[in-house]
Amino acid sequence: MAIQRPRNRDKSTFGASVEGPSSSTSVESSEAADEVLADLDVAMLYFDPHPAHRGFASAIGADLVHYREHSAGPFSGTIVEDVVNGLQLPDYDVCLVEGSVPLYAALVGRAMTDTDVIYLCADHGLYHVGQDDFRGSSALKSLIGRFGVPAIKHAANWGIDGVMAVSEFAASFASDIVGDETPIRVAHPYVQPDVYDDLQTCEPVLDRNVAVAVGRDERYKGFDMLVDAWTDVRAHHPDAELHVVGSDQPRAYEATDGVTVHGYVEDLTDAFAGASLYVQPSRMDTFPVSTLEGMCAGLPPLVTTTTGTASEARAIDESLVVDPTPDALAAGVSRYFDRSDDERRTYSAHARRRGQTFDRVSRQAAFHRTFADLVTALD
Repeated sequence: MAIQRPRNRDKSTFGASVEGPSSSTSVESSEAADEVLADLDVAMLYFDPHPAHRGFASAIGADLVHYREHSAGPFSGTIVEDVVNGLQLPDYDVCLVEGSVPLYAALVGRAMTDTDVIYLCADHGLYHVGQDDFRGSSALKSLIGRFGVPAIKHAANWGIDGVMAVSEFAASFASDIVGDETPIRVAHPYVQPDVYDDLQTCEPVLDRNVAVAVGRDERYKGFDMLVDAWTDVRAHHPDAELHVVGSDQPRAYEATDGVTVHGYVEDLTDAFAGASLYVQPSRMDTFPVSTLEGMCAGLPPLVTTTTGTASEARAIDESLVVDPTPDALAAGVSRYFDRSDDERRTYSAHARRRGQTFDRVSRQAAFHRTFADLVTALD
């Protein structure tokens, strides 16, 4: 059953899968969602799927299809290979496209079939469109991303039928590209079950001035800004410690007083134990699960305004959301370290309760309902 594509759709209000005023959808039960999706063949076109995205695919019964299943020989890794693969995409009713990397292939496939394309906005692709720091997977894609904004918007408005965004932040910048008439829904990812269970046993040490940050050594994660901020934090709190956890984090960070680099750790409870604050210093991040993991461990999260999990930090206290600059990060950390033990305990309890809502079962069910609601908006 191919879904008809009216091109003059009314823009739908972003529908979230969490508690709050934006959580309502027209598909409000699993049974109703089952009816919507029962007769649809759905695929998820993936690049490098996050475990939670695999869970999303499972929740809607989607086949997993790699966006480059077919080699283009000497043109491997180029836009030519995207076209080759797009021409050979199976004719599904709906194709959920994981992030911006597979979009070229998906749009080619859409032009050749009756497949509706739903973009899973979970990466930086659309956020950086038109910016000097846009980085495509090839030189040609980088040029298109920096200078071809009108063409990109035209192609997105034509070829992206709907958006599943992992946060309100992601929904906002996606809307700027795909246009006002493209329906957008929000459904958050979740903490992996084994990690989720382990973190429930973690006990933060809330009377210490110790912060932890977890993630890969990627510029967008902003660890360099947090390390730069730490000298100012130590000026106000000489005992302040920062523990940076993640693969390939540079040991050079330890040249800053109070900073320790741990690299990859097998058990996150080891990373969070002994800390009183989790920091997400990202320059841009759609909805980092590491923030949720810290919250599950009872750590209040300090995050930047350009991070999707600002919604979670803001629900605890507005002061936990700061601008993505070293000065603002330093001020935010110092402000938290100024708080009394009672205030920290209140924040910690709230963080853990909210973090516990990001379990696999409830979030997969929410994605199932929200995806079905988006599909109905395409009719």
